Amino acid sequence: GPGKCPVKRDQPHKLESSTSSQMSALHRSVLLQCYVELKSSVNVEDHVLDYLYSNFVISKSLRDRIRSDCTTAESKAGMLLDELPSCGASAFREFVDALIASKTSVHQKLAKKLMNMVKNDQQSL
Repeated sequence: GPGKCPVKRDQPHKLESSTSSQMSALHRSVLLQCYVELKSSVNVEDHVLDYLYSNFVISKSLRDRIRSDCTTAESKAGMLLDELPSCGASAFREFVDALIASKTSVHQKLAKKLMNMVKNDQQSL
């Protein structure tokens, strides 16, 4: 929308990737392979939810629903992971960026792991 900061020049298709476009099968499978680890390790209140919201990946209603419906960090992460695949083609990349932005070492490790898995999977295709 208007007022979008033009930092992400490497994503020219950002505006087209509304919720109509789906996350790629590769990204979905990587998320599923890491689901248990992500669910138990990601603290969505540490930058992740707000980052995804401010980058138009998740809606305000989804962000608020995660906060109101889920009582534990694990259930919040689980709900976010369940919703991410339907949040558009760039949702995976934005999720990784959100983990990196949070500066937590656990999040940094997970971000690296996710990126490496995508790289490895792309090579094996």
